[in-house]
Amino acid sequence: MRSLPIFLSTLLSLSFVAIAPVAQAQSGEAEEAAEMSPEQARAAAREAYGEGQALFREGKHEESEAAFMRAYAIIPNPVVLLGVAEARQAQGNLQGAVEALETYLATREDAPDAEAVQAKIDEMKTAPATLVISSTPAGAAIVIDGEDTGEVTPAEIEVESGTHVVALTLEGREPAEQRVEAGFATRPEVALELAEIVAPEPTLEGDGEGLPEAGVDELDDVDEDDDGPGTAVWALSAVAAAGLVGGTVLGFLALTEESEFDDTPTESGADKGERYALFADVAFGLAAVAGISAIVIFLTADDDDDDEEEESEDGATAVFYPVASPTGAGLVGEVTF
Repeated sequence: MRSLPIFLSTLLSLSFVAIAPVAQAQSGEAEEAAEMSPEQARAAAREAYGEGQALFREGKHEESEAAFMRAYAIIPNPVVLLGVAEARQAQGNLQGAVEALETYLATREDAPDAEAVQAKIDEMKTAPATLVISSTPAGAAIVIDGEDTGEVTPAEIEVESGTHVVALTLEGREPAEQRVEAGFATRPEVALELAEIVAPEPTLEGDGEGLPEAGVDELDDVDEDDDGPGTAVWALSAVAAAGLVGGTVLGFLALTEESEFDDTPTESGADKGERYALFADVAFGLAAVAGISAIVIFLTADDDDDDEEEESEDGATAVFYPVASPTGAGLVGEVTF
C-alpha cells in the first residue's frame, strides 16, 4: 500500500483508549511511558504516530520508521506495525517489512485485512537476493551452481533465495568456491582469494631404477669413456688380431712351399715361398705394432682426471708406413699420445 489508510488513524485513536502502556526495556520511550498516566501515554503515542505519517508523506522513510517505532514502544498497538512495514519497504528493507507484517498477523488474530497482508508477505518473499562477488586478484570468471554467468569479478548477480555455490576460476590461479545462504532481498558478500598455481619440480623420465641417489648434476659428470676401453684401443686390437691370423696363415703357406721346393726345386716355387714369407713378416710386424700401441693407450687411459682431459683434447693417433727393399719388406708404425 502506497499510503496509510485513513481508517487506520481512527482505529488507532480508538484503540489507545483501551490499551494500557507496556514498558519496553530496549526503548527509552517505553521507559518514559511506564511513568506516564494512561492519558499522557495515549497522547504521546498519537503524536509519534502522526509524526510518522507526515514524515512518510515527505519521503523521509527512515525518520518515519523511527517515529512509528516510538509510537509502538509507548503503546504496542499492532496497527502501528503496518506503518513500520511501509517505511521499511520504502527503504528497500523487505526482510524488515516482512518481519513487521508477520508480527502484525501474530498479535492481531482477528485482523480484517489478514488475507491481503499475507499476500503481500508472500510477494515480498519472492524478491531475489543479490550476490556481491569479489576476488583477489580481480577478473575471475564466475560460475554459480555449475552454470557460467559470463561475468567476472567484481560483480553483483541476482539469484533466487536459497543455497548457492559460487565458484571462481582465473588462468594461472587455483580455483576456489564458496557455499552461501541467500535470503530473499538480501545482499550476501562472497570474497575469495585465488592462490597462484606453483609449477611442479622437474623430474627424470622413467622409474629411475639403478640411479636411486643420482641427481641431474651428478648425471652430467658421468664420463662416457668409463664404460671400457676407447675406440682406438679396440681398433688397434682388431688390427693386431688380424695381423696375427694373417701372418700365421701366410707363414704356414710359406713352409708348405719350402717343403715342396725341397722335394721338387723350381724357380717359381722358390719365388712363391719367398713372397709368402715376406707377407707373413709384414703381417706379424703389423700385429706387433698395433698390439703394442693398444696396450700403451689402454694403460695411459687410467691416469688422473687432468691427464684424461688433456688426452681427450689431443687424442692418440697411430700411423703405419710400409717399407720394402730388395732383400725384404716390413711395416713401420708411429704412435702419438
